[in-house]
Amino acid sequence: MRRAAWLVAAVVLVAASGAASQAFSPQALYDRASPAVALVRTVEADRQGTGSAFAVTRDGLVLTAAHVVRRAERITLEFELGRRLPARVVGYDTRRDVALLRVDAGGLPVLRLADPSGIQVGEPVAVISNPRGRPKVLTTGVLLDVGLSLPGLVPGIFIRVSAQVAPGSSGGPVLNRVGEVIGVVVAVSARPGAEGGLAVSSAAVAQVLPSLMAGARVERAWLGILGTTVTPELARERGLAVQRGVLVLETVPAAPAERAGLRADAANGVPGDVIVAVNSRAVDSMEDLLALLAEHQPGDRVRVRVVRGVAVLEVDVVLGVRP
Repeated sequence: MRRAAWLVAAVVLVAASGAASQAFSPQALYDRASPAVALVRTVEADRQGTGSAFAVTRDGLVLTAAHVVRRAERITLEFELGRRLPARVVGYDTRRDVALLRVDAGGLPVLRLADPSGIQVGEPVAVISNPRGRPKVLTTGVLLDVGLSLPGLVPGIFIRVSAQVAPGSSGGPVLNRVGEVIGVVVAVSARPGAEGGLAVSSAAVAQVLPSLMAGARVERAWLGILGTTVTPELARERGLAVQRGVLVLETVPAAPAERAGLRADAANGVPGDVIVAVNSRAVDSMEDLLALLAEHQPGDRVRVRVVRGVAVLEVDVVLGVRP
């Protein structure tokens, strides 16, 4: 673990006092940072995919998004056009959507993680990534928000930028004006009418990096239902006894919810269970349910309170691994 801690220190750069006053030059950033960025090519069950990644140590450790590589059977990185290096997964954390790869190469150009205390909303940013497999595309914008949450993932660890991203950008670095990484792209912004992307913050990446270096493979907990948020309109339509919670529309066969006896909507019109609490904490919406599940690991036993008709039941569920 000492070596892992030393490596983390090596990739986290404390922001220089004059960084805030340095001019923002996209061309200079691209020239300096793009050699460390790689196009990720994956093969999974004969399906091909692409993503982005960047080197964080000169001896071959590379960061990307977990969803890009987690289930890949073969991974190849292209740091330069025509030069392909096979990669293997060292560790991943799907609750933060970040993964660490290794390639057998030395002398790689690297990017450093930014000191999170120097990150400011409104500052200019650049993203270098591989949208739709196009190598090393530069987009620019500003940091719009910090401390955001994504459904089912660790809450409060994401940032949003206005720089355009697209499928294939996941795993690419979000850079500040001095070329430090303030985030790793994980998704296109889901905010209606908003362009740009969402990224896991450098602080969250630095926090999990030692465990990734040690080979950790952290999975998301899974209940195994298809559900919808209960609204007053839905409650009237379905004749539900409550006006909040999550209505279970389907249970995945042999998944934790079905094994525990949770009931889904029946063909005869009988409404499914309504989940109203997990471990005595209220569930008012699907977002609430996903946030509570994100606090748990596969194998955890949770007590789910459901309303079935007019009865209130407590059901113990052992959470599984999200597919």
